[in-house]
Amino acid sequence: MPVDYLHLQHQIKKLAATAVTRSAELAHKLLDCQALLQAHANDLSALQKAVEDATAQNKGLRCAKPVNESLTTRVSAVLPAPACTIIAADGSQINPDPHGSALFGLINVGIFTIRPGSGKAPTVEIQSQLLYDQTLETETGLASEELIGLMRDVRERQILAEQINGKDGLLITLTDGPLELYHEPRQEAAFKSYFNKYLAALDDLALEKTITAGYVDRPRASLVVRLLELMAPDTATENPFGGVTDLALYEKILQPGERSAVFKLQSSSAHDYTNKKELHFFYLNVGSETNPSLARVEVPLWVVEDESSLSLLQSVLVEQARSTGAQPYPYPLVRAHETAVVKTDDRQQVTEMIERELISSGMKPVFNSNKQSHKF
Repeated sequence: MPVDYLHLQHQIKKLAATAVTRSAELAHKLLDCQALLQAHANDLSALQKAVEDATAQNKGLRCAKPVNESLTTRVSAVLPAPACTIIAADGSQINPDPHGSALFGLINVGIFTIRPGSGKAPTVEIQSQLLYDQTLETETGLASEELIGLMRDVRERQILAEQINGKDGLLITLTDGPLELYHEPRQEAAFKSYFNKYLAALDDLALEKTITAGYVDRPRASLVVRLLELMAPDTATENPFGGVTDLALYEKILQPGERSAVFKLQSSSAHDYTNKKELHFFYLNVGSETNPSLARVEVPLWVVEDESSLSLLQSVLVEQARSTGAQPYPYPLVRAHETAVVKTDDRQQVTEMIERELISSGMKPVFNSNKQSHKF
């Protein structure tokens, strides 16, 4: 038996009991948070200064910073969305297994392009990149899962920058997840190298004024909540609204199709995203009256500065998410993910292809490690 279900049952009962108490506590905190939101909705200068003062004391502060819209802003989507081209990219990966018979990694990126209302069929493309030898070596040893993930994110953005070449009209590029790659800066040379490539790809998109965004479904962040905590009365608690999320806050505000105010992302990595690449975000309700569904949409400054681009992006995301039915999520991202996903059978087939090629090249066969062999 892989799990001690009998012992877990007691812990699960305890979990359920504490969940009820916790829910009541969070509901009370949410009311206080909502009150502060209403009280300071238009105090943009004071809120901006509060963030700047707090950042001077805590360089790692991670929160929302108002730009020029009230905290209670609600902007409706204009539907149907104007004609445009949407290019979505999503990646998956195979991490290197030091106990396997072949040491390799793989990055698989699916690209889905659609021109809604044009009558033209969508196009699907896949690009696979094998990682081996020097591409898996770092100053600390074998490339980590996190580094492979960064390589995947970089490749997604590079492919999008390549895909916009030769395309006319309004262009929107989408990826799943945030534009901000990671919350804490990484100092390793390998990370810096790939991160610089990521920034370069963003620069390429900026030069073409491509409307680019990262889509975060069911976000768990508390960026606006942390902003409001800066305005909370002095308390003995460092985070008086701990556990309250922006999702809980904006579910009570945003109606279907509406977006929130646009905020600048204040974080320890903000200084890496300079000039037109400054990261911003807004919350968007792509659901219905009976089934609200909120996402955080991250965008660079060049999108925020163009009101028509921001409006088009909102309309496209709402329209494409609603097209997927009861579980709204942008259709182009659904298709890109379906294209990119790497399954266990795929890994086995690639492994066997490598083994055969190595043997045909005169290399001795390599087997799984003793540890790995005992897992089957």
